[in-house]
Parts: sequence; C-alpha cells; structure tokens
Amino acid sequence: MAQQAASSVRAGGDVLAADVAERQASGLGVQLQRHWRRLQARLRSSWRPLTVALLAPPHVPGDASGTAVAIDAALDALDAWAAEHEGVQVAVQLSSRWLLCCATPEAETDLQAREQAEQQWAHYFGLEAEQLAAEWQVMSVVTGVVTGVVTGTAQGGVRLVCAAPRALLAGLQDVARERGLSLQAAMPWWAEDLQATWDAHLLEHPAPTQPEGHACQWAWAEPGLLTQAQACVQDGRWVLTRLWTEVSDEASDVAAVPAATRVARLVPPQPADLVWSLSEAPADTTHDGSAA
Repeated sequence: MAQQAASSVRAGGDVLAADVAERQASGLGVQLQRHWRRLQARLRSSWRPLTVALLAPPHVPGDASGTAVAIDAALDALDAWAAEHEGVQVAVQLSSRWLLCCATPEAETDLQAREQAEQQWAHYFGLEAEQLAAEWQVMSVVTGVVTGVVTGTAQGGVRLVCAAPRALLAGLQDVARERGLSLQAAMPWWAEDLQATWDAHLLEHPAPTQPEGHACQWAWAEPGLLTQAQACVQDGRWVLTRLWTEVSDEASDVAAVPAATRVARLVPPQPADLVWSLSEAPADTTHDGSAA
C-alpha cells in the first residue's frame, strides 16, 4: 500500500514536472514568437519609419502637477498604440502644447540662441535656470544658413530653440523599450515642414529682391492651438523673427491668421485621440509573401 502510494506520488510528480516543462516551453515559444514578430516589424519599417502624432491634454508649461497628469495620459495612449505595433521603428511628432519654443534672430551661435531662449522662458514662464535644467530638455530644432547660389552671400538664417519635458522624453523611451520599438526621433510636429518651407521660401524669394522689412508668415493648426512663425527681410537677409503659440478653437484656427499665411493642419481621426499613426504601417506578410 505504501509502495503504491509512493508510486502514485512519483507519478504525480512526473506529471507535474512534465506540465511545468510544457508550460515553460510554451512560454518560451510565445516569447520567441513575440521577438520574431518584433524583428519582422522592425525590418519592414526600417526603410520607412512610422510617424506618430502625440497630442497633449491641456496644461500650463511649468505647472508640475498638470504636466505630470498630461504626460501620464499621453504615455498610456502611446503604450496602447505601441502594443499594436511592437518592434517598429518610429518617429514621434509632438504637439506644441508639450513645448517651449523661441526664435532668436539676434543670436550668432547656437549657444547664444539657447541662452536667449532660456532668458525668455525665465521671463514669461518663471522657469529659472536650475528648474529648466532639471525638468526640460533644451534643443536646437531648426537652424542653418542658406547661401545664395549666384552671389555667394548669406540669404537667410534661422535659429529656433525648443524644450520638451524630460519626464515625457524618458516616458517615450520607456514605452519604446517595453514594446520593442526603435525610437528614431521626437520633435515638434511642424519642425520638418518649417525647415522645408524656409528653404523653399529663400530660393523662391531671394532676400536681395525683397524690400527691407518685408514679412511673411506661416501657421500650423492642431486641436486647440495655433503655432505661427514670422520672417522678415533685415539687412538684405531673411530672418526668422518670431515663433509663438496661442490657444484657438476650430472656427478661428484659420480665421485668426492673415489670408496670405500658409496654414498646415494636424487633425486626429477622432476628437479625443491623443496618438495615431501619420504614416501607414507596412503590411504584414507570411513566409510565402502573401498578406497575413
């Protein structure tokens, strides 16, 4: 009887061990499949990283509690999106609501531009140097000088400095690490368009052909915000003189700016969306090349 009981215990132990081994093998298989899917997604998006918009709930720059709540909501939304796109390469375009921005037309170097921007942020938002260094990541977003092809003289210069919350950028990296994303960039959603528009404008409207003081303006509208940039001719060069963001509503997004201003828009699929793809993910395929 005791021998039978011992045999039963051994048999039960063998079954339990086999069950544990099977579960471990199954878990390992799931992990391998997940890593494989991530690798496939990264390879598919390597030639064309996805671009994702990240809006922000309303909050005031420099308000620590309001910013923390906004960051948590946005990162939760991004994590939900990333769960459906594990492994891809992605560039994140940030709402102006996340940012401090400053055009610095008097600056001659990037260092001077940052110093002037920090002075403005201290004046308008009360962000002293210590708080800014601890809580914000400062970066030169659009910078450069375009030289005239014929004259060989500088036709225009732009130095634009922005800052984003360190907690937001760290959160983006955490989500990317957890979901196996390759985070390529995080930048203002209008930055690339501003750079391209600026370069094209200088070629189409050379500064020597324009009267001194002549100005132009561009705008980028997103839900609840309007970001505007103004450039003018100074001493025979185009200079970015101002960049500012103001609260607006849907009806006044375009009506609030001059008719000659070129307006670009960022419109979410649904009014409550904080995150969505601006570029379509490459189609998933099976080994034979057919769509999965």
